Amino acid sequence: MTHRKRHQRFKLKSLYVWHRYVGLTAALLIILLSITGIALNHTEQFRLDHRFVQSTLLLDWYGIEAPTTAIHYATNASSITLLDTRLFINAQQLDSEITSLKGALLHNDMLIVGQQDGLMLLTKEGQAIEHLGRNEGVPQGIERIGITATNDLIVETAIGRYKTDQDFMTWTIWLGDAGDAVWSIPSPISEAELAPLQTRFRGQILPWERVMLDLHSGRIFGIWGPWLMDVAAILMLFLAGSGVFIWWKRQR
Repeated sequence: MTHRKRHQRFKLKSLYVWHRYVGLTAALLIILLSITGIALNHTEQFRLDHRFVQSTLLLDWYGIEAPTTAIHYATNASSITLLDTRLFINAQQLDSEITSLKGALLHNDMLIVGQQDGLMLLTKEGQAIEHLGRNEGVPQGIERIGITATNDLIVETAIGRYKTDQDFMTWTIWLGDAGDAVWSIPSPISEAELAPLQTRFRGQILPWERVMLDLHSGRIFGIWGPWLMDVAAILMLFLAGSGVFIWWKRQR
């Protein structure tokens, strides 16, 4: 065997070794790209945009935290809590988001939740019945809500107090004394009550679709993640090129 042939065989063997180790190195990244790619291609079937991450470790990795303070009202049958824009009735989160909570009370077997721009009518269990706002004649700029001695619902705004009829159809100025009404006032919430609400709050923020996208692009690993995926792409190109070259040399 000539020196040239030995040299060529040595180079081919070295390329084969590199091909093998690069393949082993790239295997995990290729598996990751393949799994996340398949998942993203079937987002609707897997409902990735409607399923949310519950893992504390993953939520911490993304820096997702729940508010540490809450606005809380309590009635004889319900606990009403506002965390940021999420409203919880007896630890059950409502679908709609609100920006203010000005009171909550029971009135005529309904739970009335006061907001700055209207009222939410719910069952005692927290099922939504109706939302009343400006178009329904509800006074705007509500600061608190209450019940009069004659069982009328009243609201207090910066420009006055108003009462409504039993059907919430008509609002009129209430001239009674504020001390004659029972007002809904906020109450403190214990850590034991707040903790499960914070867990629910965090568990409704991060969809699995976002995680799959970040895994696929490498962004989940921080600023170096996309570069890692670029390296994976380069490794795959090397594998393809070296594999074709090795095959061609062997054919010769």
